[in-house]
Amino acid sequence: MYQHRKLLFCLAIGILATGCVSGFSDENGTNEIPVEPNLPKKEICNNGIDDTGNGLIDCLDPACAAESHCIIIIEPPEQCGEDGEVDCEDPRCADDPACQQPPEKQCDKSAEINCLDPLCVNEPACREVIVTPADDDPIERYVDGIWVLPLTHAPYTTLQRAQRPTIGTERHPAEEVRSRIANRDLWANQIDQYTRFGLGMAYVEGEPWIVRESLLSGQAPMISHRGQSLAYFWQVADPQLIDEESPCRLEGLYIAPYVSSSAYRPQSHLSTQMFDVHVQTARRLSDLSSRPFDFALVSGDMVDNAQENEMAWFVRIMSGGLLDPDSGVKNDPVPGPNNDFSDPFYAQGIGNIPWYPALGNHDFLYMGFTPTNETIQNACTGNEVIPLFDYLPWASHEYRKGYRNGFRDASHPDSPIVDAGYTPADPARRLLTKTEALQALYDAPGLPAGHGLNPDLIAQGLGHYSVYPIPNRPIRLITLDTNHVEFSETHMTPSQFSWLKGEIADAASKNELVIVHSHHDSKLSGQVTQYAFQEALASYAGVILHITGHGHSNDSNVYRRVNGQGYWEVMLTSIIDFPSQTRIFEIVHEGEGYIAIYITNVDANAPQGSLAEWAMHLAAARRYFGRQSDPIAIWDADKAHRNLILRTRVPKAIYENIDRYEWSTRIESIETLKSLSFNPAR
Repeated sequence: MYQHRKLLFCLAIGILATGCVSGFSDENGTNEIPVEPNLPKKEICNNGIDDTGNGLIDCLDPACAAESHCIIIIEPPEQCGEDGEVDCEDPRCADDPACQQPPEKQCDKSAEINCLDPLCVNEPACREVIVTPADDDPIERYVDGIWVLPLTHAPYTTLQRAQRPTIGTERHPAEEVRSRIANRDLWANQIDQYTRFGLGMAYVEGEPWIVRESLLSGQAPMISHRGQSLAYFWQVADPQLIDEESPCRLEGLYIAPYVSSSAYRPQSHLSTQMFDVHVQTARRLSDLSSRPFDFALVSGDMVDNAQENEMAWFVRIMSGGLLDPDSGVKNDPVPGPNNDFSDPFYAQGIGNIPWYPALGNHDFLYMGFTPTNETIQNACTGNEVIPLFDYLPWASHEYRKGYRNGFRDASHPDSPIVDAGYTPADPARRLLTKTEALQALYDAPGLPAGHGLNPDLIAQGLGHYSVYPIPNRPIRLITLDTNHVEFSETHMTPSQFSWLKGEIADAASKNELVIVHSHHDSKLSGQVTQYAFQEALASYAGVILHITGHGHSNDSNVYRRVNGQGYWEVMLTSIIDFPSQTRIFEIVHEGEGYIAIYITNVDANAPQGSLAEWAMHLAAARRYFGRQSDPIAIWDADKAHRNLILRTRVPKAIYENIDRYEWSTRIESIETLKSLSFNPAR
């Protein structure tokens, strides 16, 4: 290549001297320089001394001008890519087509935009698809094409975020709204006005655990947050699932003073959605833990009006499957699927977590306060709203005027009250007897078979039982039947009390820990008194907890004997009423008999704008109607009984028995529940 370049250069400058043809051969293959004939003989350069001789060629000698060593060879510049691949960093290649910057690519909008194409990420149609969801954005799911009620993208407990009642706006201050309610210018059933007057709830910062040590002496060591995790379980109380279309409901009592807060609930048409999202939330938290919940407790009042269809809804939400919360005729208040309280949805269920129920008064008494009779049955399964006191013979005449029954019209998005007239009948609204309610729970799918209930006792209309909720572990669960057959409050028969004392004595002989579970708290009436009941539980140091519902608020109390030995009684608020929470318990043996009971309240992880979240707003707003003085003050006071760490100590014989078994040393309340990170976008 070099010789070709040299020849081209020489031709270009018109020099045909020896140096320009040196290196080429003639046709005979020699290296002789051809000399044109008839040219005068040139003077020999340097007298014949060349670059191979004994001296150097003198290029200043005119005779040497044509010598190769005296000609400056100026090579033409190489072309881009002559020696191989194009190097776009070489300035000579700047104009090469291969080095030209291609035109900027853009999202293809000629057809339907492909949101998986990175070039389309900033298109408005793709922003919601491509961007990372915020923690409180909804998770949309379907099972076999059936809608699953959404959860927030990220899980949380009240350690991360809580809900607080609200009232008033800038335009309508709180005092004005309270005055309107007091003067009956604003009624509980005016759901469409709640937002206008700021009635509902708001999200606030989470609440830390409060450590309570009333059962420990002054020499007790500080809480260690380490030890053996003996039990990790979930509690739910008072879902009170409501068939709001039943003609024998009391919704018309919203006009009556002092009873509207319990007779009418603006969120009643969303009770199944509220409960389902709570169950989903608990199951997700269980799945996120290093081990699932050991068991779950359902602390009574599964349903509101003892109706067969309400109990069927409860069982379906716990066990999983398709649920249609509509009764009578099919309603669709907001046309289309998956957008209103009457639309079917798929319940995920609690999964493989064993669950144990305690029967409540609403599960077998009409509206939770009076026995069922033929007149009431006919009214509930019929098609006509009947005035309340027409079939409550014990009510005196002076209370009858102006008190009406009523139901909710499920054909309208706000489900307004209908307090007179007709509604499609439904035989599934039949009210269950106590035995039938217990049998329905016994027959419910899920673990364990029978859910702890005793068939022989069920036949007698009794719902107490004793089980080991964690197989092969020294923890005994005693569930009580604290229901009176004729009214709503706490009651216990002498025979059941005798059985209870026998169970406690047996547990004491085996050095077991005991958890007592019931719908009502210990404020018993009747032959078995509150004092006798509390004394029986406090008589054995292994009884550490009495877990209850019924009161629709969070509460915690210590009951102990003179010698200081005692137990904690803790009440959980309801699902149906604000603050609508469940609980996660974890019992930890810190060592040397010191027991820490972690209690973490959990709100339904309902996304903003969902049906379940709207139910929470309605439930919070309802607190401002009726006899409650200040729902925000009540909520603030309730904080002392929500997230707790309750400490106690058991004797040596009990903790030595505990130490005979292997337990997890991971404290899920610390490692899982407290470590959840929830950052709402709004």
